[in-house]
Amino acid sequence: MAYYAKISNDEFTVSEWARLSEARQEINVIENDNTRSDEYATLKTAYEESFTSATLQALQDELATLQSQYSYDMTEEEKAAYTDSITAKKLEIDAEKAALIPGQETALDSLKAKEVEGTEGLVAEIETLNTAIANALCRVTDMYTGADEFVSSNGEVTEVDNSVYWEGFYGGCKRTSYNTQGGVHKLGGTPFRKNYAWVGYIYDPVRDAFYTEQPYASWTLNEDACYWAAPTPRPEGMDWYWKEDTTEWVDYVYINPDNNQPYPSWTWDTTNGGWNPPETLPEDGGLDTWDEETLTWVER
Repeated sequence: MAYYAKISNDEFTVSEWARLSEARQEINVIENDNTRSDEYATLKTAYEESFTSATLQALQDELATLQSQYSYDMTEEEKAAYTDSITAKKLEIDAEKAALIPGQETALDSLKAKEVEGTEGLVAEIETLNTAIANALCRVTDMYTGADEFVSSNGEVTEVDNSVYWEGFYGGCKRTSYNTQGGVHKLGGTPFRKNYAWVGYIYDPVRDAFYTEQPYASWTLNEDACYWAAPTPRPEGMDWYWKEDTTEWVDYVYINPDNNQPYPSWTWDTTNGGWNPPETLPEDGGLDTWDEETLTWVER
């Protein structure tokens, strides 16, 4: 069975999206100022006037004069000559219009250049932001099922890949293989995105891989298996615990602190976990609020 992980990079791109919105607004302000300038008005007039010329106007007048000379009393020879004259004049007009096109394109380029003048840095920044968002880490938020990744027919088992269909069907999903662990397919098939995804896992667009969130700041990602590895190998034998502040394995229970310290004076219990105040909460129930200034419990 193939599975599909719903992913979202929202939590990892908050600042990028905020800046992207600001940059777009800044561009709008600059472009509005540019289009209201006298120079823009002059360029706009030049662009509008580039669609005609004295020669073109004269040719169009000549065509109008020729067209007015048509008469139902003309002989067949006169009608033929008239038609030839009209056709020739229209060809002259078309040639003149074609000759005006380079000037129109130049005028339009100047108009557009003026409109975006001063936005070059912001445009480059937006491109960088879009790339950062596209490459940002994602969180797996849900799981869906798709078609089997192995199909049996006439005694032969064939591996299939329906990723494009199912990823499009669910939207915002990436296929993940239950049989892939550490970059190896347990059934001998093709490894798929390094590891099977679970809700809460990370999807890395750059590596095109699923893996767990980094457990400790000092641990690095093994690129082949996309497993997190400690700076030093775990010793064999008895239970060992990782001690992040000294980046070593210890042979006693050690729980690393989390990032939820409620007050600067509170300390972490490395054996049982949890943040403890310098003064124990009284059991009489009268005091229930911590005062960091006095380092005591007070009434709410």
